[in-house]
Amino acid sequence: MRRGYVLLAIVSVLAAIVVVAPNMTAYSGGVTDSNEEYGCSTNCHTVVSTSTIAMSASTTTPATGGDVTVTVEVTGGEASNTPLGIMVISALTQTGSLPQDAGWTIVTDPSGSTAFNYHEDKSYTGSVSMTWSLKAPTTAGVYTLYAREIHGNGNTYSHDYSAGIAFIVGSGTPSVLTVYITSPAAGSQVSGTISVAASLLPSTGISYATLSVDGRVVDNTSSAPFAWNLDTAQFSDGPHVIQVTAVNDTGAIGTKDIAINIDNTAAEEALLNWVWTMAAGVLLIVAVVSLAAISALMIRRRVMKGKVE
Repeated sequence: MRRGYVLLAIVSVLAAIVVVAPNMTAYSGGVTDSNEEYGCSTNCHTVVSTSTIAMSASTTTPATGGDVTVTVEVTGGEASNTPLGIMVISALTQTGSLPQDAGWTIVTDPSGSTAFNYHEDKSYTGSVSMTWSLKAPTTAGVYTLYAREIHGNGNTYSHDYSAGIAFIVGSGTPSVLTVYITSPAAGSQVSGTISVAASLLPSTGISYATLSVDGRVVDNTSSAPFAWNLDTAQFSDGPHVIQVTAVNDTGAIGTKDIAINIDNTAAEEALLNWVWTMAAGVLLIVAVVSLAAISALMIRRRVMKGKVE
């Protein structure tokens, strides 16, 4: 009997751990500060968060083995008074994504006392900034670091800074990359699906170009033409900012943003007015044809009546 009570107690404790543990950590698997690859095995944070994630660096042209400070900021999202974790990674793949895999050395993480690529804020309330101190790779070249935040009670939300920051290590200053947005025109009013087109100078050696709306990356491409179809119905009517950011193989980064005004309501009203106008035109044509037919019948009736008399 006593063994039965002990077994019941153990089962109860394990059940409590299973229920409570997902609410005590942002990352699946129950980890806290640690070295973590991108992705999360079989239990993923698969829902894209509405949070805003930004990433900055003290320099993008460090010497080989030079000091670099990387800061990741997260605001908004679904988490409230729950853990939120941020990881700095060198690739958006489930393996080989640790900064160490690309030659980086983490000196300190946001805790200030350890050197992990993943750190958790135990009670996220809507805004957090985390900073890592690193040593650049000892081999000259172009390297990119990305960031990912994951939060929510249990395995829920995630948001990537997929544009990343490109670092040119040990090769001096990168070449200049200039971005021009050729469509739509700055300040224009748009509706429906529009074409966003960019021209890059120089246009060769482009690693990738991203399209962002109000600071959130919506698409990217690695080859010309650098153009995207953007459905403005996905965004609210009013002012918005379109940004195109490009990175080339020398590590140069170019960016350009323009303001536009989305007004799908006016377009819908114009379409409705057009439909009503067309309907009215059709009714008018039907009325004219009907009147002509009636007139023809009346004339024919009179002619036939005259013949009879």
